Amino acid sequence: MKPAIILAMMAACAGSTAMAADTSTDRAMDAILAQGERRPLAAIAAIRLRAGHAAYSYYGGFARRTEHDSVPVGTDTLFRIASVSKVVTTIGLMELVEKGQVALDSDVSDYLGFRLRNPAFADVPITVRMLLNHTATIVDADRYTLPPDQKIADLFAPGRKPGQSDYHFAPDGQHRPGTWFEYCNLCYGLIGTIIERASGERFDQYQQTHVLGPLGIDGGYNPLTLRHPERLATLYTHRAAGYVAQVDTQPPQGWSAAQLSTYVIGSNGSAFSPQGGLRISVTGLVRLARFMQQGGILDGKRLLSPHGIHLMETPTWRNDGHDGTCPYPIASYGLGMIELTGQPDASGRLTAPYAGYQGGLRGHLGDAYGLHSGFWYDPAKGDVFVFAIDGYPDEDEVTPGSYSSFTRVEEQIFTTLAGATR
Repeated sequence: MKPAIILAMMAACAGSTAMAADTSTDRAMDAILAQGERRPLAAIAAIRLRAGHAAYSYYGGFARRTEHDSVPVGTDTLFRIASVSKVVTTIGLMELVEKGQVALDSDVSDYLGFRLRNPAFADVPITVRMLLNHTATIVDADRYTLPPDQKIADLFAPGRKPGQSDYHFAPDGQHRPGTWFEYCNLCYGLIGTIIERASGERFDQYQQTHVLGPLGIDGGYNPLTLRHPERLATLYTHRAAGYVAQVDTQPPQGWSAAQLSTYVIGSNGSAFSPQGGLRISVTGLVRLARFMQQGGILDGKRLLSPHGIHLMETPTWRNDGHDGTCPYPIASYGLGMIELTGQPDASGRLTAPYAGYQGGLRGHLGDAYGLHSGFWYDPAKGDVFVFAIDGYPDEDEVTPGSYSSFTRVEEQIFTTLAGATR
């Protein structure tokens, strides 16, 4: 579809939802919660900052249901935020880069403790940067996480061959590492393993000590060590028969102390889901956005230099129509970060979240277990869009967007938040 036609569709879709009054914005969000999908969503939590100041917030629906009652979504509800986790994982890795313990363009084999090569390009080192920007020619295949008693190296055992469901390299053998973008969760399991080997700390504990704690953000990658497990939202899919819990039921479940007692640090960072397992609230995402916008400092605590933040935000891959594939609205990717350029993604749809979008937003999206999430900020303008949406239908029933590769609900929320003025 031509960009001009898509923009016209965006304008038509957005015309009735540019909100001037708080009550109108609330009604629009209520309608999205109840009618944005074929069946009502479970929850929406969303915050909009304009030029660094609070413009609007919304909390609707339930964090979890029991047989007798439901717990409403609130400011401190923790969601398993899916791939937005990659941003926080990258921050942890970049701290080690700035300390000189990891080099972005070094061979990952030097850090992992085993040789990692695409067999079709055995002489080409796979670098840390390639893992971060999804150009390592590694693919998720049949799985991308392993329990703590297994080794991540086993996913790349020599016996795995092209054509098999458990082969974790691009099967066509035509794309040299560093030249082809293919979105990959397993790459971040490898990043988590590198963090462990470089720091000597277990991934979930490292992230708590060096990222979340210093930023004053409640949450974590390990449900069993959350400070406030009662704040955890259950993630649901909404099917014809009703809401079906997917993850994070109460009491919280995770790797027990007994299961982790024999875990070897540096053997398998994927066990803690660096790619998507962070539990965090939308207010925590706002703190994260402020940290990024302020160049690596928050409340007087500096974790990264402005240069480190710039490296994360700066695209190292841009879609040219010939060098990547992706089902998401991604036309530009840096180190764990998407830039919404407004240009077409691999499907030809614009990476524009709402009508009149002029570019500038960076961040990440999330999609897992019936939840879609968004963490987006403009480094220059101080604008922020963050949201968590729970209770989507099964993946094959999700209503697609009208003009982008976002879902229809995400387009509606972006459009509503863009017009919010509170």
